[in-house]
Amino acid sequence: MSHVKPVRKFRPTSHTAGPQTRRGGPAECVSTKGCAVPSRATMLLLGLVGVTSLLCGAVQAEAAVPATMPSRLRNFITRQGNRLMDGEREFRFIGANMPGLILPYDWTLYLPERLHLPTAWEQEDGFKTLDQMNLRVVRLWNLPIRSPNDKPADGRLTWHYVQGPGQFNDESFKVVDSLLALANRYGVRVMFDFTAESGDYLGGIGTYAAHRGKKAGQFYTDPQLKEDYKATVRYVLGRTNTISGVPYKEDKAILAWQFGNEMHGAPTPWLAEMAAYIKSLDANHLVAETRHRPGTPLDIDPNIDLYTRHLYGNYPGLGGGWPKSCREELAKLKGQRPLFIGEFGPYIDGKSLTQENVQDRMREFLDYVRGEDGVPGALIWSMYFHHNDGGFYWHQIMTYPAVWSYHWPGFPSADAQREQGLMSLMREAAFKTQGLPVPAVPVPDAPELLPIGDVPLLSWRGSAGATDYDIERAAHAAGPWTTLAAGVCDADVAYRPLYSDTNAAAGQTWFYRVTARNVSGASKPSNTVGPVVVKRVCLVDELQDFSRAKAKSAGLTLNNAYNALYAEYLFRAKGDAGDWITYQVPAPLESVKVVAFFARDIADLSLESSTDGTDFTILKPTRKERRLPAPPGGAAGGQRRTMIEYDCAVPAGNQQLKIVWKGPAELDRVELYHR
Repeated sequence: MSHVKPVRKFRPTSHTAGPQTRRGGPAECVSTKGCAVPSRATMLLLGLVGVTSLLCGAVQAEAAVPATMPSRLRNFITRQGNRLMDGEREFRFIGANMPGLILPYDWTLYLPERLHLPTAWEQEDGFKTLDQMNLRVVRLWNLPIRSPNDKPADGRLTWHYVQGPGQFNDESFKVVDSLLALANRYGVRVMFDFTAESGDYLGGIGTYAAHRGKKAGQFYTDPQLKEDYKATVRYVLGRTNTISGVPYKEDKAILAWQFGNEMHGAPTPWLAEMAAYIKSLDANHLVAETRHRPGTPLDIDPNIDLYTRHLYGNYPGLGGGWPKSCREELAKLKGQRPLFIGEFGPYIDGKSLTQENVQDRMREFLDYVRGEDGVPGALIWSMYFHHNDGGFYWHQIMTYPAVWSYHWPGFPSADAQREQGLMSLMREAAFKTQGLPVPAVPVPDAPELLPIGDVPLLSWRGSAGATDYDIERAAHAAGPWTTLAAGVCDADVAYRPLYSDTNAAAGQTWFYRVTARNVSGASKPSNTVGPVVVKRVCLVDELQDFSRAKAKSAGLTLNNAYNALYAEYLFRAKGDAGDWITYQVPAPLESVKVVAFFARDIADLSLESSTDGTDFTILKPTRKERRLPAPPGGAAGGQRRTMIEYDCAVPAGNQQLKIVWKGPAELDRVELYHR
């Protein structure tokens, strides 16, 4: 995406890229020099807020699919004039950008605890999403290179695929091996980008230049920098998949090699040289252009097969609509090459796209793509999948207030961007584009309930396509089971436990399980977790609404705009001096934890407890302060927030908590522990 301009380069902390094995339980990361870390799931399920994970680089050694798994793909995709062909049939598609399939999710916020590569389970959840939606092409976006300033003191490798000119991390590339094995299994074609100009947050053309003491602008002309780029191309095209045994240049899952993400500064001679070089090493695959803005050159080159455009509402020159712009670009190609839409973002801006018209406009656009000769397909920006430790990955689209990457099948928490309707439209268009009837959404697979501590805070690995979950508990592993909650959504909470059993009591012992649901039916129950011996119970408020509060001042408002400023936690109560909110629990409080964000000056919240709701005692919490980095661009670019976590015991006998604002602040999460 080029509408988010970087204001600085991020230099991720150095994490060991040692092998990691995940077999469905808590993860353990082990490197050759030895390190073991508790999983993020374990820490989350203990009810910790904002804890910083100890990471060793989440690179899996275990394959997501068996090496013997047959591929669903029979042909390389080829080009005939302005059409793509799958054997004798024309190849048309609706697809998605899923950068998280090989990138650390957090490639703009630079929160060190989230800078790790995806696990095999997370990748497969992404491919299940693509498969259920019939999205037959996925674009990966970038292949990061380590900054020369990022030098681990112990000399070990960082997670970056490219460690420096001609230097590569074999363990990290096993993530790509896993991805390609899954792509073959699920029948999805991959658009592979070698580097980045726009969006080079984790290392792009400027980083290549920095390794040689040169400037980013020299990347396209300096002979040494061109050779460094070719070294990466050689390594990738010459690599043999450690899972499937198939060389990358012989892998039918690869649709095309793209020079990089939005390399709008690339001159025509550089593109011609690199296209010829790629073709000299790999005659099987297509080569895709990278200059993406409507109106920029479309110079036909004999070794470039695909040309591209990206479409966003804030791009100039698109006032006549996206189809009109595409037709103008096609006219320049004169039927000589296909033009694919590498990114499109149907983001509500209140101008060209509104909550009222966005679905109709997207239906018109997708119908246009399906019917236009010379436009083989389009890829939405962007989609994410379930998180290994429960819930989803989130990624704020920083140009717009309350917009994040899309999650399948769409959820009420994203109604501001009309996610449910847009995801349904995408799926419908994807089947129709290939001339197929639109089938019912499959019944979800069984979710996987994660370990539970002595406070019954529950998280689970979600099921692709599930809209919600039923939570059950029983006194015995064999049942009988009682439904605690129905219709619980795993897209309402980010990076924290998904559900708290407030009906439990200290001293009780319970077993738990979870069932996934969607419009087609219910999954089989998850694994059973227990016995859980309850020591404390926690009332949690994530401030999606005020339903968990006892009372509040009139001045409090709900906010979920520009979540990139708030570590991508989703909802907050915004107030000013004199505002307040109260809570009451059914038994005496033992302790409370509160998380709040401050924009500039910090006026600490006052935490007060009471037995009767009239007389309150001011508490003296410990506080943990964390200054978050500014988002790199967009409407929130340059702004910063400070996150403060308050934690304290409560005097005996008090069952009520009052939180009082002393100045501007946003309350993010409240945890009330009692027996």
